Amino acid sequence: MHILHLADLHLGWEPRNLPDDKRKQRRQERDRLLEKTVDFALKRESETQVVLIVGDLFENYNPEEKLVRHVMDQLSRLTRAGLQVVTVPGNHDEITYRESVYRRYGDNWPGTLVRNPNPDLSVTLEVNGSKLHIYSLAYTGGLTNVSGLQKFPRNEEEGIHLAAFHGSLDWTGIADRSLPLDSSLLAQAEYDFIALGHYHSHIEKKAGSAKVLYPGAIEFKTFHDRGTGYLSNVKLDDKLKGSNVRIETYSVDVRENFSKKIDLSNYENPEELRQACSNFADEEAMVQITLTGTPRFPVNPEILEDELAPYFFYLEVKSEASYFDESFLESIASEPTVRGAYVRRMREKQKEAATDQEKDVMEQALLKGLAALEGSDAR
Repeated sequence: MHILHLADLHLGWEPRNLPDDKRKQRRQERDRLLEKTVDFALKRESETQVVLIVGDLFENYNPEEKLVRHVMDQLSRLTRAGLQVVTVPGNHDEITYRESVYRRYGDNWPGTLVRNPNPDLSVTLEVNGSKLHIYSLAYTGGLTNVSGLQKFPRNEEEGIHLAAFHGSLDWTGIADRSLPLDSSLLAQAEYDFIALGHYHSHIEKKAGSAKVLYPGAIEFKTFHDRGTGYLSNVKLDDKLKGSNVRIETYSVDVRENFSKKIDLSNYENPEELRQACSNFADEEAMVQITLTGTPRFPVNPEILEDELAPYFFYLEVKSEASYFDESFLESIASEPTVRGAYVRRMREKQKEAATDQEKDVMEQALLKGLAALEGSDAR
């Protein structure tokens, strides 16, 4: 069986930190992600037989009708071609609310829409002459017994037994807006494969003998949530089952994004810094530049970002640098502290330096050492 495992597409999301024209463009790009995915699934070489969407297909539970119609049209392309489609609601597109997309359009949803509020056999599909049993749930406020997720069901029929849940596996944080899942309890059910959603990174784990997969979010949201840029295609053999689950990834055409670090210690003046940043200029890319080190001149990352923004599709400049101007260094030198003694000693070494190069090295040593002391209890 060849299963295209999707999760966390978050269709309908748009960035708030872009100008109006680019915000609309990014929204449209991200909302075309499902269409690209369907195009892939319909290619003969993908061999896709089942498309499994494990939560957060939409950014919110009440998306605009135009987007919903587009999504249903795309999923209908799959079902018309004979592919099986299974959709599991997530925490962003939760089924709980009366206005939920899955309550409003559920009766006409292409393929199988999971609606049972507690773990159960949601559907059994006939795939390639074999049975695919899918166990899942749609979290529903007031009905889903979260504290009761101590046992996961599995029948004894022949075929492949697959679990599909949108939740947090072995989460140890204080609070998490999703379904808590315990890998040891999932392992007891002896599923052949466990398809999950919610975590936006591509994660492969084990729960007993079963392989567990978070395919991850494909598209970029922020530089802390950059997306994988690829699809996850799962291949299962109903004879070998858990011992023969293969996960293959396929690149998707998404907008380029990358991060760069610039050490300010290497530049003499603001113009040199601007030139260094402009070397990464790309009007089609989303770029994050992180400033590090100890500069010889004051740097305002917001001003630098504004100056260079026209040369990027989106630019984000943040600073992790430590800057100390001359008056501040003089005030530190007068302190009866460890850092005060350090500044006085390094100033003496600068005066003793024989060449300009040695003086420059001592200046950088002073700044870097002071930056390190700033992070310690040096008073």
